[in-house]
Amino acid sequence: MELEELKRKLYKPGAEFEERLKEPEIFKPGREKEKIKLEQWQKTEKKKTFFTPKRKTYLFRLGIGLGVVFLIIIGLTIWRGLTSFDKNKVSLEILGPERLVSGDEAVYTIKYKNNTKIVLKEVKLIFYYPSESQLQGTGDLIQTVDLDNLGAGEENKVELKARIIGLKDSKKTAKAKLSYRPSTINSHFENETEFSTEIFSVPLVLDFDLPDRLTSGQSFSFTLEYHNQAQVDFKDLRLELEYPAGFNLKSAEPLPVERDNIWSIGDLMSGAKGKIFLNGTIEGQEGERKSFQAKLGVLKDNQFVSYAEIIEALQISVSPLFVSQTVNDVANYIGKAGEILKYKIKYKNTTDMSINEIIITAHLEGQALDLSSLNLEKGSFDGVNQLITWNAGNLPELGLLEPYKEGEIGFSVKIKKPLPIKTYNDKNFIITNTVKIDSFKPPLPLINIQIKGESELVVKIASELAIRAKGFFRDDLIQNSGPLPPKIGQTTTYTIKWQLSNTSNDLKNVKVIAYLPPHVQWMNKIEPAGFDLKYNSQTGQLVWFVGDLPSATGILSPVKQAAFQVSITPGLAHLGKLVELIGQSRATGQDSFIGLELESSDKPIDTDLPDDLTIKSRDGTVVE
Repeated sequence: MELEELKRKLYKPGAEFEERLKEPEIFKPGREKEKIKLEQWQKTEKKKTFFTPKRKTYLFRLGIGLGVVFLIIIGLTIWRGLTSFDKNKVSLEILGPERLVSGDEAVYTIKYKNNTKIVLKEVKLIFYYPSESQLQGTGDLIQTVDLDNLGAGEENKVELKARIIGLKDSKKTAKAKLSYRPSTINSHFENETEFSTEIFSVPLVLDFDLPDRLTSGQSFSFTLEYHNQAQVDFKDLRLELEYPAGFNLKSAEPLPVERDNIWSIGDLMSGAKGKIFLNGTIEGQEGERKSFQAKLGVLKDNQFVSYAEIIEALQISVSPLFVSQTVNDVANYIGKAGEILKYKIKYKNTTDMSINEIIITAHLEGQALDLSSLNLEKGSFDGVNQLITWNAGNLPELGLLEPYKEGEIGFSVKIKKPLPIKTYNDKNFIITNTVKIDSFKPPLPLINIQIKGESELVVKIASELAIRAKGFFRDDLIQNSGPLPPKIGQTTTYTIKWQLSNTSNDLKNVKVIAYLPPHVQWMNKIEPAGFDLKYNSQTGQLVWFVGDLPSATGILSPVKQAAFQVSITPGLAHLGKLVELIGQSRATGQDSFIGLELESSDKPIDTDLPDDLTIKSRDGTVVE
C-alpha cells in the first residue's frame, strides 16, 4: 500500500492490518550473489552424483548387450535373405499353337526359370497332353521328364510334340507341373500352368454322288464317300445319314448297323477312304428340293458328336408321263398281319401333246403277300412274275392320253396271317410295289427324252405283341392252399401267369402292367425268381420289366412267362360271387424295325379260372 495510507493507519486508533503475505528477507550485502552460487553448486553436485561407478558399470554392460543383439539381428537378417525361399519366383510357362487343324502336330515349349538365389535340385517336369492326343511310341498322355539342377537365376526349356485330335471349335488343354527341392531345405515344391489350343477344322471329308434331278417315284442309286485327309488315324467313327421326306431306302452296301441310316466306320487310318452304296426311291412335288445330310463323328456319353458334315440336294422334276401311288390313302404305311392293302395309282400326261399306247405295270414283291386275295378293278395279273399290267386292251383311255389328262387305277391285296415265319431269319417283312408308266410310241418331239415315270412304295409289316393272362389253383410252378370254392373269412391262394409272344420283329423296352384289387394280397412268390417284377402296395400296381423280346417268341421259341402268387380272404360282400384276382393286363414294347410302340392287353382274371382245367366253374363262387 502507499506510504501515506500506511501513515494514516499507524496513527489511527483501533486500526487493523492484514496478515503479512511472506516472511521478509533480511537484506545483507552480497546475499543474492551467494544464493546464485549455491544453486549452481547444487546443480553441479547432482551432475556429479548421476554417473556413479556402479551405474557406469551397468551402462557399459548394457551397451555391450545391445550391441551383441544388434549384431545377431543383422546376422539373422543376412542369413534369412540368403536361405529363405519363395516359390513364386520360380516361373513356368507353356508355349504352343493357339489354333490348329485336328490331327496336326503341336510343338509345346515348356520354359522354366529360377529367379531365386538358391539352387533347385531334384527338378522334375510332369506334362499332361490334351485328351485324345496321339504320341509317337507311346499312348501315355502323362509324361515325366527328369531335369538337371537349376542354378540361381538359371533358365531352361523342354520341347514336346503330339498330334492333337478334337472336335471343331473345341478347346484342347495341356498342363505342366514342375516339381523341385531348394538346396537349402528338405521340402519339395510344385508349380503348375496350363495352355489351350482351339481346333478350327477337322480334315475328314464327305462327298455325295447324287443326281441333280429325278422324277417323283423314280428309283435311283447314289454313293457317299468318306476320306481321312489328316496325318493321324481317327478311332471309333460313326456315320449317320438323314434322308428327306419321301425317300425310301431299298438297299445299302454295306448294311447299316442301326435302323436304316447309321453305319459303324470304326478306325479310319490316315489317308484311308470308304464308300457306301445306296439305292432307293423318292417322292415329291415338281420343283421340290430334297436334301440329304451326312455326318461323320463319334459317340460321346451316348450322344453323337459330329466331326464333319455335308448337305446336298436334288430337285424333283416331273417326267412327261407321271405316276404316283398310295396304300390305304397314305404314302408311308405300316401294315399288320391279316390286313387288306388298298393301292391307288394316279397317272398323268404332263405335256401339251397327246401320247399314244400307254402301258402301266405294277410289280408286287414280298413273302408276306397273300396273292390269292388279289382283287383287280381292271388290268391283268401275271402270277409267275407277280406283275399287274394295264394297257389299251383292258383300259381303253391308255390308247391315247390327251395333253394334261390324268386318271386313277387300283387294286387290293391281303397280308398273310400268320406271317410265314419258318426260321429265325424270317423277320422284318416288307411288301414292295413298283409302278412304271411308259409309251411304245412317244411323240417325235419326245423321242430323245426319257418320258417314263416310276413310283415305288414300301410297306413295312409291324410285329404282333400278345399278352395272355391266366389263373390257376393247381399249378406245377407254385403250390397253392386254402378252401376251394373260396370261403368267407378263410384265405385261398392262386397262381397268375403272364405269357408273352412276339411275331416278326425284335422288340425292346417291353413291360407288362396290371393292378391288383384292394382285396387281393401280394404273396411275393415269383417264378422264375430272377424276373424283375415290382409290386407297389400303395397303388396295387404290378409291373414286369421284360426288356428285349426277340422275334418268333412263342412261334419258334417258347413264350416268355412269369408266374406269381396272390391270395384272397373273402368277406360277406363276396358271398355267392366270383372274386376278381387281377385287373386287365397290358403289355407295351417298341418295334425295332418300324420304330413304333406296340400294345396288347388281356381281360381281368377272377376265381372262375377258365384256364385251370382241374376245377369246375362253380368252384370259383364264394361260399360260407
